[in-house]
Amino acid sequence: MNQQQSALLNNLTIIKPNFHAFTARFHSKLAESTIEMNYPTALQFNEKSFTLFCVLERIVKHLDKPASVAPFLAHHLMYLKKSSVSQNDIALLSDAFYETLKEHLGKHFTPESQLAWKKALKYFENFASNILFNVSNVVSLQQKMQQKQSNKI
Repeated sequence: MNQQQSALLNNLTIIKPNFHAFTARFHSKLAESTIEMNYPTALQFNEKSFTLFCVLERIVKHLDKPASVAPFLAHHLMYLKKSSVSQNDIALLSDAFYETLKEHLGKHFTPESQLAWKKALKYFENFASNILFNVSNVVSLQQKMQQKQSNKI
């Protein structure tokens, strides 16, 4: 386990006893956003908060093993697909989650944990974009060669 993963797990330990409040705050952030997907109601979030925490904890615990976490995350991304999520919504979900962490953790949201969450959420956004929309942030060799050719012209 690396240092950033440890920071994420420490934050989850702080959040766990009051995860219902965390999910309520997250739901409020989504309601304030311009998200277009059909996200669960506040009551549904509350009912599913333990499950959401377990999913989040499992993903964070296995971030250092992408081959292990990828199928699990891909399975849970299908819930977003059924909710008519858009690529823009993925970024809004990440932003709302980050802002919820910031408010909920307060002084425990250290620069180290902020960086760790930013990296984890970027991984989520890239992975979700790839799985749900077949969009990759990897530039192929062919694309790179075409870019070089067009720069020479």
